[in-house]
Amino acid sequence: MRPVTFVDDMRQVMRGPLSPLAIIVMLVVLMVGHPALAQPPQQELAEARERLDALSRELEIQIEECNLRREQRKAADQAVADNRTRYRRTEKRLASVRVEYSEVVAQLYKDRSAGRQLNSLSVTAGSLADYAERVAWLDITQDARTTSVERYTAARDRLTADADVLETTQQAAAEAEAEAQRSCDRTREKVEAEEDTIGELAAEVERLEQEQAREAGQQQATAETTSQVPAPAAASGNAATAVQFALAQLDKPYSWGGSGPDSYDCSGLTSSAWAAAGVYLPHNSGMQYNATSRVSHSDLQPGDLLFYGSPIHHVGIYIGNGQMVDAPRTGYTVRVTSIDRSNYVGAGRP
Repeated sequence: MRPVTFVDDMRQVMRGPLSPLAIIVMLVVLMVGHPALAQPPQQELAEARERLDALSRELEIQIEECNLRREQRKAADQAVADNRTRYRRTEKRLASVRVEYSEVVAQLYKDRSAGRQLNSLSVTAGSLADYAERVAWLDITQDARTTSVERYTAARDRLTADADVLETTQQAAAEAEAEAQRSCDRTREKVEAEEDTIGELAAEVERLEQEQAREAGQQQATAETTSQVPAPAAASGNAATAVQFALAQLDKPYSWGGSGPDSYDCSGLTSSAWAAAGVYLPHNSGMQYNATSRVSHSDLQPGDLLFYGSPIHHVGIYIGNGQMVDAPRTGYTVRVTSIDRSNYVGAGRP
């Protein structure tokens, strides 16, 4: 029997008294449903991935901007704390010197002047040696008084300078706080506006990938993720601790600004992994890039961080065998994935 062709379908549509509108509707139905005119699954999947990646990239850049502002605020707050400690230390020093200074002032008032003391000594001195000894004592006393005044003046000036620095850092901290608030508010609005769309796109990509896998006779799996936890390559020391921590977070949800223990974003996961090993890293992928030593792709070791995007807006932790653990984006969970991406920037070793 001859297979039915699109032309046959058209002939069926044209038979009978149909209105122009009905004919158009029938044509659309046939064109959409006809295998010869359907969009190739590979193309549909590629386009869905492209839309998802573009939207995720835009959102992740915004999220990392918020993380950057938070790190800057933390640095400003630490500067305030450090300068407040310095100010209080100088304040105590001034209080101590002030006691000594007050005693000197009182003694100078009592003695009136060094000259009067010297005249008194010249009259009562029993011998030239006794006179010389008392003059030397007077010189030492006068030097001590001068030194005391100088110490008081220096401490007072230092306190004034420390107060100025403290005020400046407090102003900078307030500005950093306001900027962080503005940036994170923008991020929150962006996430709330786009998270449904990203979720729908992610579900569509997953559906298309599963269909493609079934057509290829494979198990339901995607080219991007895997449910199997691979054995990490050999690592030792801090790197091993960081890798084991990252693997222990698999399947926990992504959340922007998340640093655990229940959810993470990309830089929150890597900073938490290395914090478990006692190494501090800022919660921002670009800052982590600057805080680590460069490593060539051929020299990667488990625990190294891999950076992506321009500007840098994504980071994962290498576990060996060409794979990393990362917190990808809204709608996904912490996963194991390939390190090979077109927007790879470089690697860093904490």
